[in-house]
Amino acid sequence: MADTAADYYEKLLEAPIVIRPHPYVDAPFMQWENEAELIPTVTYPEILNILRSRKKKQSLDIHGLSPFILDKIPKNYWHLLVQLYNYSFSEGYILNKFKEVRMILLAKKNAICIPDQTRPISLLDSFLKVQEKLFHCRFLKILKDRGILPDNQSGFRAGFRLQTRVLLLIDQISSYMSNSSPTTTVFVDFKSAFDQLWFEGCLGKLARIGIPTAYVNWIRAWLNDRKAVIEVKGKRSRWIKIHRGCPQGSSFSPTLFITYHSDMADYLPGAMSFFFADDLAAVLAGQIGIRFTNQCIDLEYRLQNFLDQLELYSILSVQPVNYSKTQAMFSARAVSYPNPLPQVHCGDHSLEWITAFKYLGYWLSTKLGWGSIIRKTTLIVHIICDYYMEQLLKSCYCGTYELAYTGFLIICEQLWR
Repeated sequence: MADTAADYYEKLLEAPIVIRPHPYVDAPFMQWENEAELIPTVTYPEILNILRSRKKKQSLDIHGLSPFILDKIPKNYWHLLVQLYNYSFSEGYILNKFKEVRMILLAKKNAICIPDQTRPISLLDSFLKVQEKLFHCRFLKILKDRGILPDNQSGFRAGFRLQTRVLLLIDQISSYMSNSSPTTTVFVDFKSAFDQLWFEGCLGKLARIGIPTAYVNWIRAWLNDRKAVIEVKGKRSRWIKIHRGCPQGSSFSPTLFITYHSDMADYLPGAMSFFFADDLAAVLAGQIGIRFTNQCIDLEYRLQNFLDQLELYSILSVQPVNYSKTQAMFSARAVSYPNPLPQVHCGDHSLEWITAFKYLGYWLSTKLGWGSIIRKTTLIVHIICDYYMEQLLKSCYCGTYELAYTGFLIICEQLWR
């Protein structure tokens, strides 16, 4: 099983075939004022603060180390790592042993599944994870100083909440509907988003958006020459080389991913885009002040233009769209909707229309009502109550009244939630 998974992920993580010349890597470089800025040096107290703040997990890396074990190392030994980390930052070099990864697979749905229905989690070298934390803090400061990350991206960012992103999306749809405009919300899903990161394109784009050379060099060393072994039920596969994708399990990977796609909204004209990590929801509306029929025709034109631009960005960034999970929802104040809804295409695939969508854990319907949420929540409550009532009756039948009373309290608690 481990070797079967290795065959699948070795093919998935191959270097992509990209048509050259490409604007990300072959366009002339721009001269930025901070190009020569160096990565700030690491201090001994800074490492101790990171060690204190980390969770003492016991999951082992490929070398048999874990955060729990690192916590047992005498603190004065970390003086040696201070020198190593500073040399790594100044020279853009990382030990190859640090880039060896133990990879485990988590099933997305069913416990027994084929490799393409799993999510690879990389258990990185414990010493490298400390250095990633150090670099991540410095990289975030560069992003903040240059204002690179857009405000409509809420994923993996301090001070940006998931609930706020959902409320802003609902408010935007409501605003268009209040103007009597037909509205379409497109929910875009990218295929294996974190596993598709194109190394060369990412490094080229970072240099062109104003990331200093020293930072780009360290990220290059962090991405290149990685290899992994896949472990399934204690058995390990052969070593596989990784030529694309950022490791899921790294604290730095999400920030690098959203930085790489920080300009996506610029390629999607005529739409209000809402991002949460690799989730994209785009809202489009028909022209205001004309007949409803003409508004729908105008909206169809805008929607097709949006999908064409999305396809262009997908090809340019080597980030394929998952067409089977990309769906659209039509909303309007009108009593009747166009029937049938317009047939629009993203690439060679027809866009699927839906009446409700679960966005970031919250159900949205075409009329933005609460009925769908109430029905689904009621169903969950009934399922929970039926389960605990069954356990309660079994306890009463067996004469374990104390257990029956505990079951009653659990039911009350679930209903209160």
